Amino acid sequence: MIMNKNYLTISVSVLLLIVAVTVGCGDPKVTGKVMFPDGTPLTTGVVMFQKENFIASGNIQKDGTYSAGKLKDGDGLPPGQYQVFINGASTYDTAELERLTNEAASSDKPVFQTPRPTDLVDTKYMSPQSSGLTVEVNGRTKFDITVEPPQP
Repeated sequence: MIMNKNYLTISVSVLLLIVAVTVGCGDPKVTGKVMFPDGTPLTTGVVMFQKENFIASGNIQKDGTYSAGKLKDGDGLPPGQYQVFINGASTYDTAELERLTNEAASSDKPVFQTPRPTDLVDTKYMSPQSSGLTVEVNGRTKFDITVEPPQP
């Protein structure tokens, strides 16, 4: 009877440890930096991770770093192979934006013009099919990305 009690106590302890480790760890963290070949960081945009019917993202910070997550930045990704691409890496010509703002303010008619954004990276990085970027997530993963500027 004593042996059965010890066996049960050990079995329950091991089971609780496995549950605590599985639940407590969460998904693997995926972090990195997005930069151009000369080492200059990409300062805006979102790194997107896609596999099957799942997509996750990480906002690119001013220093080029990101931390990916399925629901929010940094909460990690389920293990697996992902296609990676960049979304929203563009900027607006501030002079054109100012001109349109002034035109709208001085007009008594609605102005429906919006400036066209300028892409900061080559368009191939904007699609999972053309980016050429993939990463295997299994445990803490550091995934730095080098992107090319737009082609003239």
